[in-house]
Amino acid sequence: MNLEEDNASFDLRYSLDTFTRIYVMILGCRSLEAELLSFLGFYDHVELISADISKATLYVRGAGKYNSGYYLFDATPFGSKDEPIVDGISQFSVAYPGGRIRTFSNVTATQNVFSEADKARPRPDYSA
Repeated sequence: MNLEEDNASFDLRYSLDTFTRIYVMILGCRSLEAELLSFLGFYDHVELISADISKATLYVRGAGKYNSGYYLFDATPFGSKDEPIVDGISQFSVAYPGGRIRTFSNVTATQNVFSEADKARPRPDYSA
């Protein structure tokens, strides 16, 4: 999870079974789009940026909230509202804007984290 103001990008790594791998190689990664988006199904505004047979990048606009000079990111379960992930993700890392990285093990949700807002940049407005 890479924090970018009140947004976040997620770099996912995965392995596909042989049948799915062949299917994706023939039809392309768009066939994985719904499954990849459902991984972050508790968020609104999720966009698939890129995907291949072993990794994907998803972008979540408005993943955090601005409050008193900080961007706050609440813990959010992985999976969809109908099918939350119950098996823990073995490794989940958060990359902060300054370059610091924190890694968590065996998680079923993002973690409660925050980052300081850049005082030189105006706060984003997504009300439109």
